[in-house]
Amino acid sequence: MKKFIAAIVLLCTISVSAFAAEADTSATFDRGVGKMNSVFIPKGYIGAGVSFSYKTFDFGQGANDVGYSMLFSLLSNIRAQAYTLGVSPTISYFVTDNFSIGGRFDYSRTQVDLGNLGLSIGDLASFEIKDYHFLQNGYSGAATGRYYMPIANSKRIAMFGELRLGFEIGESVAYTSNNGVNSGTFQSIYGGDITIVPGLCVFATNEVCVEVAVGILGIDYKYVKQQTNLVEESVMQQSGANFKINPLSISLGLSFYLPVIKK
Repeated sequence: MKKFIAAIVLLCTISVSAFAAEADTSATFDRGVGKMNSVFIPKGYIGAGVSFSYKTFDFGQGANDVGYSMLFSLLSNIRAQAYTLGVSPTISYFVTDNFSIGGRFDYSRTQVDLGNLGLSIGDLASFEIKDYHFLQNGYSGAATGRYYMPIANSKRIAMFGELRLGFEIGESVAYTSNNGVNSGTFQSIYGGDITIVPGLCVFATNEVCVEVAVGILGIDYKYVKQQTNLVEESVMQQSGANFKINPLSISLGLSFYLPVIKK
């Protein structure tokens, strides 16, 4: 959520600066797309860009903090590090004014190294996990359709709604180490989804645009085949729909828009 707030603040800063710069000039900022107020990006333009996300987590450094102690009152001796990384190049073509079709490719990587974790529920039960590791690589693609809605007839800032029809292929491994011997589970992941992604974009220059987007509505299906210790096999299928803000899907991107067909 902090990342989402930071992205919104960044976009608001850019937009306020843009409007201030526009007010200081006698000529209206129109990016050369014509005088029609409803046209934000005209037909014949091509867009290309990349969005990214990166998060790191380091547990076990705040044991003396009051809030930390209350939140993790059942946990003890936490030592863990984790990070998530996502990169998503995109390309699109505007078939009509303000509407584009295109595609995107997503690569994501998640790694968790849990050195120690203790759980105690009073006198009922207690246990400890040591040397647990998790690694997942995911590859996905999607066909996209996006429509832009300028705010207050602005040529700089607009909201957009994007529909994504995508697929996912990935693999993950979770294992523990005991006296140098590893044991764990390997997973092969396949899936597909339909997602609605709203967002906000601000043109910093005539061709360069900063964008922030977050998935809120989706229908997904996932098929997971796993093998434990190269012996036991199992299969899991999962499907569902949701309508909520997904903090993991928040992304900040940079895009370029250039005319291919000039009117």
